[in-house]
Amino acid sequence: MTIISCIGQKGGGSKSTTARTLAAGFTEAGWKTHLADIDEKQQTSMKWCRRREEAGLPAIECGLYRRVDTAVKVKDQYHLLIIDGRPAAETTSMDVASESDVVIVSTGPTIDDLEPSLELGRELTMKGIPREKIVFLVAKTPSAAEGKKAQATIGAWGFKVLDATIRFQPAYGQALDGGRALFETPFKTLNDEARAMVEEIHDIINA
Repeated sequence: MTIISCIGQKGGGSKSTTARTLAAGFTEAGWKTHLADIDEKQQTSMKWCRRREEAGLPAIECGLYRRVDTAVKVKDQYHLLIIDGRPAAETTSMDVASESDVVIVSTGPTIDDLEPSLELGRELTMKGIPREKIVFLVAKTPSAAEGKKAQATIGAWGFKVLDATIRFQPAYGQALDGGRALFETPFKTLNDEARAMVEEIHDIINA
């Protein structure tokens, strides 16, 4: 049983996008996967799961939880539990991270996004989360060059960062609006880039 958490210091940092795409990717690969949405206010992942079901797409097992410890109770029923955390909630992020095998911090490439995300990573390590459990993902990058620059900054802080990046593309937003994952757009190049992220996480948890 593996637990992956997707957290972020700011809203709009693509943590829910990452969680949903991982859930779809691992489910497609045959893993018995559960997506736990612990943001009762936004319910981003839960609403996406409903849109996916309404669109007649392959179902993703999903649940809404008030507390992290409640979500974790279902872990033994699945191969993989993916937790979509609340933004800007340090206490919740710590609770989620402490229960996780892999902690994915999604961030945009700008300084305004990177600085609070890196501070979150440092705060987690200071509170006892092993640095090797934390993995950064650069998302919503306007170009490959901007993505590489952000990755270098993250690496300079001593954190692991995925080679894969998620570009800012309208087709990704349209896919999510329709209940689809990032690798379910009409465009092969975008799908391949999103699948690369899923495969990289797969390699990490199977290392």
